[in-house]
Formats: sequence, C-alpha cells, structure tokens
Amino acid sequence: MKIFATCMECFKELGHPSFEPIIADYYDEPVAYIECSKGHKSAFMLQSQKFEILLESAANALLEGYTLEAASTFSAAYERFFEFSIRVICSKNNLEAKELASTFSQVSRQSERQLGAFLFLHLLEFGDTYLVNDKIVSFRNKVIHKGYIPTPDEVEDFAEKIYQEIYSITQKLKINCSQDIQKVIMSSLSERSKKIPNDMPRATSTGAMLFSLSHAEQKPTFSEAMSFYKEAQEKLLGSVPYMKVLSKAAGLLR
Repeated sequence: MKIFATCMECFKELGHPSFEPIIADYYDEPVAYIECSKGHKSAFMLQSQKFEILLESAANALLEGYTLEAASTFSAAYERFFEFSIRVICSKNNLEAKELASTFSQVSRQSERQLGAFLFLHLLEFGDTYLVNDKIVSFRNKVIHKGYIPTPDEVEDFAEKIYQEIYSITQKLKINCSQDIQKVIMSSLSERSKKIPNDMPRATSTGAMLFSLSHAEQKPTFSEAMSFYKEAQEKLLGSVPYMKVLSKAAGLLR
C-alpha cells in the first residue's frame, strides 16, 4: 500500500511546507517510513483501521482489473470490520484491553467464531438481530474456496453489498459508541507508536480515503465512495508536478 506524504521536519525548518511530494510504502503495520531529499527521516502513522485499509486495497485492485484479488480483499475487509466492531462494543462495556486481547486470541484465526461473537454483541448493544447476508457468504466461498474468477460487475455488486453492511453498522456504532470508536483508534495509534524508534520524528495521517472513520460522514454507497476516491486520486496525482515546482522554489527561499 502507498501513502502520499510531505516532510514535517522540513516544515519545522522552513516555517512552511516544503511541497516535496513523497509516495511512501506501508504494509501490514500501517506506518510509512519516509526520507526527504534533505535526508530527514520520519514515520507516518495511519489512523486507518485494518478494514479501512483493506477496503481501499480492494478498490485499487478492482480499478487495476484484478477481480479475484479485489473480491478476496473485500471479503477480508468485511471480516476485519467485525473485529473492529467487537473492540468498539467491548470498549463501550469497559472491558480491559488485556482481557479482550486474551479472549480474542482464541478466535483470531477463525472468522466464523469472530462472526458469532459479533452477532451476540450486536444483539446486546443494539437489541436486535444482525442478519448475515447469505449472498455475501456464498459469493465469498465461491471465490475463496473454489478459486472462481469474477467479472468486474460481479465484484462491484459484491463490494456494494459489503459496503452497505459496513456503512449501516458504522452508523449504529457512531450513535451508540462514538467515544469508543475514538478510543479504539487512539489505542491502535498508541500501539503503532511503540514500534517506532524513540528518536525518530513522527506524524499522523488520516490514511484511507475510500472509507474513513476520520471523516465526519462516509459516502452511503460503494459507487459514490468509489467515484469520490477516483476523483481524489486523480487530483492528488495531478498535483505532483506542481508540488515539485513549488518544492524547488521553497528550497531557493532558504
């Protein structure tokens, strides 16, 4: 995965952005390590939760025409969203992080157990039954277990169904557990920060753009989110040549 970044150390020295565009890689641990042309090294921590990153990764795969990879990654995002929801509802009920981690470790390798945990927590928190969409399950199994290679239209339909589930549950969580969403996000940031060398400067990025809990509102449909994402990506990439010009100008101002 990639993130667009600028050097915060240059900002401190110049008193304004250096405008040097940096495209940095990050992987399972959402921290990108960057080095600018002046030799400043720093770390960018993403606020994004795993499901948000996977949603965006799946969208990128779909845009590139890798339908099998897109479908499997959308499925993984859906499963990781259940994990996120479990953590938020457990936080709402004041469960100790250590005990939650110990319990979750017993279901971490089996998505069916995680779904079962989510179903009962959903019932306890919201007072109604969460109905699993069988069409999502059957299509997921067809792709994952049978190696079915779907068409772009099939993946878009699959993504829309998953996105709708994530969106609708997120709206419930925002109403009932808004403070706990932030607690889970800040807890994950704290854990990421511990893995960065103590003497390395660091900054925080909101990260994912397709679906982001950092935004006040999320797009209600996958098609709308995808349109927004593509437009944002085009604008971002289109700004790179201009930022390079501004970066050179900023260097001359030293």
